[in-house]
Amino acid sequence: MPGPARPVSPYMISDPGGKSRGTRRGIVRVDGRTKEGRLLKNCRKALLKHVGANPSIPQLALIERASWLELRCAVLDAKQIDGTFTAYDANMFLALVGGLRRLYREIGIQQPAPTFSELLRDSTPKRRGRPPGRRNSK
Repeated sequence: MPGPARPVSPYMISDPGGKSRGTRRGIVRVDGRTKEGRLLKNCRKALLKHVGANPSIPQLALIERASWLELRCAVLDAKQIDGTFTAYDANMFLALVGGLRRLYREIGIQQPAPTFSELLRDSTPKRRGRPPGRRNSK
């Protein structure tokens, strides 16, 4: 008698024959060594730095979506520079920019307020040069 049926997962490997090179249905992978991959990575890093330490799960999801929208805007920018920009691309670009604006509003455009420990750490004086009280003996 066969074992119990496995539950269907939205991220199962789409090619059971193993020829899909690890791609999973529903998850898109971008090689981090390409320009597009570096743009995604840098956008994520900048947005995480902007949000501050300990972002919430919804903020992480919005950051991921915003980085993908930034990538799509960059691709359309390249099409505009190449001269292959169409009216459909213009409509798509405007929709992407509007979506980005709304995402950034949800993430928070203003920097988060610093914590007390960060303020205390930044306010401590840093000494440079010689310590006070020492003078030249000439």
